[in-house]
Amino acid sequence: MVDIILARHGQTAANREGRLQGGSLNPPLNETGERQAEALALALRDEQLDWVVTSAMERAIQTGALAAQYHSAVPLASDGRLNEISWGELDGVKFGDARAGLDAVVGRWRRGDGDAKVPGGESANEARARIRAAFADILKESAERGYGKVLVCLHGRIMRVILAALVDKDLQAMDKYPHTNCCFYQIRTELGDAQTTDPDSLQFAVVRADVRDHLAAL
Repeated sequence: MVDIILARHGQTAANREGRLQGGSLNPPLNETGERQAEALALALRDEQLDWVVTSAMERAIQTGALAAQYHSAVPLASDGRLNEISWGELDGVKFGDARAGLDAVVGRWRRGDGDAKVPGGESANEARARIRAAFADILKESAERGYGKVLVCLHGRIMRVILAALVDKDLQAMDKYPHTNCCFYQIRTELGDAQTTDPDSLQFAVVRADVRDHLAAL
């Protein structure tokens, strides 16, 4: 049995300014984001974490390091395949100005067109391919090392892609999964005798969804 805690990164200046923050933007956490990551660390303090994996983006790496502060012996790793979806020409644009183009692409995803993308950006199917490969490796290493609980710190839209792809096996389910900075989901799979760690061949169940109580005082 492997539990994976999927946590979104803390707030950045781009988040605060209401800008679309995709895979081509790499800002650090702001002061609020650091406090959110500290709150996430406290929420996970009593968890038996075996490994922390982050995307290769600064905001996720910082969040992972802060969230793991009560687990000093736990190894940390980063993986660029967990980076946020690229929104192409809309990356960094304020949501009000990006809304029409963003809604057009996300609307096509909801209707089953996973190949749709913003010009210069990435499609949902392209994102699913890379996260599938990343999670196959995460599960393989977890099986080999006997890890039972892994914290993965990453980004909002790619987290939705992961949950829809792993739990529902359907990217049209992405909108089922709301999120905010430093919320988390916990999903579980049974590897059995680990004859396969292919995430497409495994069943994943949501154990905890959109946990954000630890952020209430911020």
